[in-house]
Amino acid sequence: MRREARSGKHVSRALLIVVVLVAVAIAPAVSSAITIQLGGEVYKENCTYCHANYAVVKDLNINFTHGSHISTACSACHTESPHGPGGLIKRVPMKECFNCHGLTHGPQGEMATSLCSDCHKAGPIKLRPSSHTTDWKNKPHVAPSLAKTNTECAMCHTISDCNSCHLKEGVEWKPKQAFAYDVGNGCQACHGNPNLTKLSNGLIKSYQVVGVDSSAHRDITCVQCHVDFTYGDDAPEPKTKLWNVNAGLSCAECHDHDDQKAAYESSIHAEGIAKKNYASATCGSCHGGHTIPLTDTEEASMTIHASSYDMCGKCHTDYYDNYSDYYHGAAYKAGAEDAPACWQCHDYHGIQPKADKESSVNPANLAASCGSGSCHDQHGTASEDFTRSSAGMIHGKADVRANNPVLKLIGSVFGGGS
Repeated sequence: MRREARSGKHVSRALLIVVVLVAVAIAPAVSSAITIQLGGEVYKENCTYCHANYAVVKDLNINFTHGSHISTACSACHTESPHGPGGLIKRVPMKECFNCHGLTHGPQGEMATSLCSDCHKAGPIKLRPSSHTTDWKNKPHVAPSLAKTNTECAMCHTISDCNSCHLKEGVEWKPKQAFAYDVGNGCQACHGNPNLTKLSNGLIKSYQVVGVDSSAHRDITCVQCHVDFTYGDDAPEPKTKLWNVNAGLSCAECHDHDDQKAAYESSIHAEGIAKKNYASATCGSCHGGHTIPLTDTEEASMTIHASSYDMCGKCHTDYYDNYSDYYHGAAYKAGAEDAPACWQCHDYHGIQPKADKESSVNPANLAASCGSGSCHDQHGTASEDFTRSSAGMIHGKADVRANNPVLKLIGSVFGGGS
């Protein structure tokens, strides 16, 4: 009986050991389980757990591999999760392909082919949008083509495609604007990614674009400003080979400011651009780019009034630093709302150097310039004698004080002076 009891204990211990070993064996599998958020943010780590072999493409009618897009973020094509409610898998619409395909990316040239046959194999199924009914070439195409020439038609067609039919039918038609596809906000497929960076001169530079949604330009598309980032041979020719200069000069294409445009074109800044000095200021250099604010509120106007350093001082550092007299520069930098910003004296768009007779700060024009605002005219101080004796202080307080004979004497006696 003792032997049976002992053997029973051995069996119990053996079973216990087996249970422990099994528990240890399955523990890693249990602990390594992850939760996939269907419908959540699209990023590589949330996709490759299931789609490790993403090089396999089931649709044999398409010349496409994920491998050729390996340097592209998943979210650049899958702008929303492909897994909808109930596990529904959403295909990427072809419109997303044109975020890159057919896009002339400034000086880099065309990013990827836009020729249909390069991606779609010839087969029994003719590629045709559902909107293109059998009698499409008759009246049904007229209204959509007028409304969607640049947002849909130009994605697949060129102006020669239109003419090939129109000429036969004796129809004369010219688009209201350049026949080029407008990608809308498709650029954000890449430029909305915070990881879009580049090593430049030893520093990490971000190419993420933020702030557009709250700016004055929230309702326009990227290619309306970036005229050399566009589609089609009919797109306007960029004015220079530098994308940032072209974007900065494109404002006049939308804004109906003929007077301001004419004033700028006669300015020292436009003269610099014409002479290929691309460090000279464009509209965008002063007004900003993606975060251009609205000016329809008093708060917005005050914000712009306080932005002299951003608009002018970043380029004209010396002038901004010595803008320090008590009534103008020092008051402005202290936040005085009635102190003048740079452009209130130097003009807005038609800025000229001081030596130019047309310049608002030329000695011959100073009395008129200082008396045209709400400061000196109301006190009757904008005379030629006053401006002649006081103007030097505005940007030369230190020099004026250093050359003042009384302050020189005080300095020699007390060891100071200014």
